[in-house]
Amino acid sequence: MTYSVRVLRAVQNGQELFLFFLPAETLKALPIQVEKFDPDKPYDHPEQGYQRSAERNRARRFARYLEVADATSPTAIMLNDRDEQTRYDAKEGVLVFDTDSGPIFNYDGQHRQLGYQFRLEAEESFAKFPIPVVMTRGMDKVKEMTQFRTINSTAKGVATSLVNAILANLHATEGDEAIEVSEHRNVVCYKVAEALNNDPQSPWHQLIALPNQSQWTKRAVAEDPTREHTRVIRANSFVDALRPVYDYLSQVKMGDSLDTRAEEIGAIVNEFWSALKEKMPDAFGEPNKYALFKSNGVGPVHLVLRDLMFKMHGAHRKWIKSEFLIMTEGSDLLGNCEFWDLDNEDGARNYSGKAGWSDLAKRIIRDISEGALPPYEPARGWDGPRAASAQGTALGITRGARTHLRVTLDGGTVIEEHQAAHTFATVLGRLGLSKVEALGITVRNLPLVGDLKSTEYGQTEMDGKYICTHSSTKEKKETLELIGKKLGTPLKVEIIGNE
Repeated sequence: MTYSVRVLRAVQNGQELFLFFLPAETLKALPIQVEKFDPDKPYDHPEQGYQRSAERNRARRFARYLEVADATSPTAIMLNDRDEQTRYDAKEGVLVFDTDSGPIFNYDGQHRQLGYQFRLEAEESFAKFPIPVVMTRGMDKVKEMTQFRTINSTAKGVATSLVNAILANLHATEGDEAIEVSEHRNVVCYKVAEALNNDPQSPWHQLIALPNQSQWTKRAVAEDPTREHTRVIRANSFVDALRPVYDYLSQVKMGDSLDTRAEEIGAIVNEFWSALKEKMPDAFGEPNKYALFKSNGVGPVHLVLRDLMFKMHGAHRKWIKSEFLIMTEGSDLLGNCEFWDLDNEDGARNYSGKAGWSDLAKRIIRDISEGALPPYEPARGWDGPRAASAQGTALGITRGARTHLRVTLDGGTVIEEHQAAHTFATVLGRLGLSKVEALGITVRNLPLVGDLKSTEYGQTEMDGKYICTHSSTKEKKETLELIGKKLGTPLKVEIIGNE
């Protein structure tokens, strides 16, 4: 069936446009199509779209507005005759649509279009209501998608994650040159989020709600309990939390192409979270119960990751799981699920919103550098396990099973602090720091005992000397055994807890 409508035609920079009004009944009759983004399809799939599914409640609200006696709707729906199937009669100023020729694409205004349809279905008298339309003709899909993104990138109603997906879609089809420099970070971080979510081996597998995916409601979980611990964070929240990592790497060195950058950042983030998964497996088993996987957890934790990367880069350490485990060994906040439990009133849930990101990140960074406890300072009355217990209560956590050291000195004296680093430092103090320093032992290319304070490695201060404790529990054990052997002092060194 054909429909004719009088139009005004114009050309902008070579692009043909038409301005006209369609009766509501004609708009409904035309084969208008909205191409929806499908997170299960690759970007270069010919049927991959770029819009989210319409929110029917939003469309119904618009339909109710149209019931008002003096309701007007001057905002135009944006259509594109991608394949130039319409016929334009320049002499008559008429555009002819043929419903059998194929789809016309709606690239802005799907909620209004659906609202008009609801209003028409409710009252036939609405059939002649004139609806403003701007239609381009012959514009390809990529340009259509770019127009959608330009129109909606600052619109309140359009999800940031969808805009990022559109940019990633544009990049997949047109390459780096199609993406403005100001948008590089968004594209890369979105690609990282999507890759981590889709990788079965990733700690973030199926935990991110991608564009056009909603987080599960209680009703949806009740229908299928396996959904409870999936889609626990929105894509835009995860992308936002990745920005500190991107910004740091951009200052150091990243690959030239956006895909290379995404691969590099994705690998680092995957290694870091794999380390956290080993430290807190219970949390990863039920992620929806822990703030660690919400925006107020991921955001601060990625600020911590940026800090770790800075320190590790200066120390020529690789950004891999094993090194992250060493770097965070002394941290209680990154080693105990209870702090992140959403039911813990004294835990991480108190740091809500972006305003709390920095505060929580600083607390975790301090916790890592100090082993969650004050540095060894005899003059201030450090009393080992009792202080550890007191601080643990203040942090709102109960300490779980961790590895630490038990050292039996010659003569039977046993030294066993809660933290391996403090046991290590105490034993060196007993053996004599000057004697140990004279051995010339180094850790991470730093003197085991020296006069200089490092900005890169964890140290414990004792009697004016700095003891490098930046090593794993196993390495500390081996170092103590080496020292005992060189000094001719028998030491029995045991690792207590799960290695």
